[in-house]
Amino acid sequence: MQGFKKAFAEQLRLALPSQEVTLERPKDYQKGDLAFPCFKASQSLGMSPQSLASLLASKIKIKDATIEATGPYVNLRLLESVRSRETLASTLGNYPLPPQEKKNATILVEYSSPNIAKLFTIGHVRSTMLGHALANIYAQEGYEVVRLNHLGDWGTQFGTLLAAYELWAKDSNPELEKNFPWAAEYSSESTTPLHRLLQLYIRFHAEEEKNVSLREDARAWFKKLENQDPDARRLWKKFRDLSLIEFNRIYERLGVTFDSLEYGEAFYEDQIPGVLNALDSKGLLKEGENGSKVVDLSEEGFDIPCLIQKGDGTSIYASRDLAAALFRKSKWNYERCLYVAGSEQNFHFQQVFAILSKIDPWFKNKQTHVPFGLIKLPEGKMSTRKGNVIFLEDVLNEARDRIQKIISAKNPELSNQAATSEMLGTGAVIFINAFNDRNTSITFDWNKVLAFEGDTGPYVQYAHARICSIFRRAGGSWSQWAEPRSEDFGRLHFESIELPKSLQGLDHASAQHLIFELNGLEPALKASAISLSPTSLARQLLTISKAFSVFYNDSPILNVEQSEAIRQSRLLLCLATARVINQGLRWLGIFAPTEM
Repeated sequence: MQGFKKAFAEQLRLALPSQEVTLERPKDYQKGDLAFPCFKASQSLGMSPQSLASLLASKIKIKDATIEATGPYVNLRLLESVRSRETLASTLGNYPLPPQEKKNATILVEYSSPNIAKLFTIGHVRSTMLGHALANIYAQEGYEVVRLNHLGDWGTQFGTLLAAYELWAKDSNPELEKNFPWAAEYSSESTTPLHRLLQLYIRFHAEEEKNVSLREDARAWFKKLENQDPDARRLWKKFRDLSLIEFNRIYERLGVTFDSLEYGEAFYEDQIPGVLNALDSKGLLKEGENGSKVVDLSEEGFDIPCLIQKGDGTSIYASRDLAAALFRKSKWNYERCLYVAGSEQNFHFQQVFAILSKIDPWFKNKQTHVPFGLIKLPEGKMSTRKGNVIFLEDVLNEARDRIQKIISAKNPELSNQAATSEMLGTGAVIFINAFNDRNTSITFDWNKVLAFEGDTGPYVQYAHARICSIFRRAGGSWSQWAEPRSEDFGRLHFESIELPKSLQGLDHASAQHLIFELNGLEPALKASAISLSPTSLARQLLTISKAFSVFYNDSPILNVEQSEAIRQSRLLLCLATARVINQGLRWLGIFAPTEM
């Protein structure tokens, strides 16, 4: 397709030398493979879009394709035999979508960023898997990608936790300590250290509403922490180490990796003085209330100044984010930094980005907040402080267990039920987040999350498993060809397949529709990169899976009465589909099962 796309664009530029040429993909394969909308060009030329489309269609000639005007569009439609060969040749090489040429640019993606001493809730899956998908997508687009986890391992919340521990769970209370284990290894049961820490956190905020003096206790403990108090540091490190054990276990289950867990908020503790000096040298640092330090952003349209340092001298989110940005510039000299964080952080990032541009114009337009809506309970927003949360691991376990019951009932002979159930359950949770627009909040509903029909991850995974079943019945090397040889940060590497001289049995509507949708993988990937959301990719994978289902029901594949040439051609189309689905799912962070 790339050759035809280039030729079409070149001829359009020759016919419209002063106009911008941007090609689109028609929604219906019967209208063509590529389209040029004439709206903008016709306006500057003083013509109607329909007239310009007709004029261009009469001038452009491309071998093996027809050029037609359809209303205000000029459409290029490949001959069916050419569309089939072009698509299978491109998808059955070493990569279903060849990696883009390496760009001399680095993109930082900051995602997940959980607070230590707290369990992952269902809400964490959005930042974690959105960021993971975007990192994979930008790596495919040719960027050098650095995957960052800005751990929430510093701040007043740890003063809260230290104060709560001192009150209700310190070592001198043997009865409480007996129920507060500190084992390095533990299960996900409610007696684990992180569950106990969460209970302390919730209890503290409940007590705080009745006794406001507890807030001062929390602030005092954080002050101790920043002042290198040995007891505070010892406990903080213990909480952090225990948290990382839990976090890494969940990340391994999700298939998520980072370049380093070193650069959390605590890493920048000793860099805060440098931030204050940078602000002061630019004349930006002002005295706020109660001895605090602030930056006035009224000229940028902010009514509220940005708090940089509290009156007691302790740091705040903004100062640590500023320190992180300055450090990242010196270490990576990046092209762009994406902050995948909830939409409730909009104001915070707007202020931080405005300050960075004042410190150094280099930062202007290099920082991008990638917001997303919340995951809510049916009765409202979740709150760790109040304890009305759904833990992510409970969701993953429930999804796995429900699927295992379905598999046991429908396919009791399946050899590896546990691994397949895990793959499908996790995939269902990830896909529903990718499929829904990231700016839209999701009301968590078990029935919707775990539905296995319709617009779901298991539907797409089933399409891949069904194709693998065909290959097992076909024999030969088909199953081997469907398996990737290796994986590099979400990019799958396959064995290249040589096509026969003639492809047969692919000229009917369902085959051509499937082939057309396979060509939609690259535009969907680019749309996801532009929109900073994997939704286009997830929806295209669903569209491909639905198109395959129609093709499967419409076209005999292993029928011994048909010619061997038709059988081989249709198996090659199945192979291309399996590889595209497998690759697309891996970009999202989902594994494709070979059996279900």
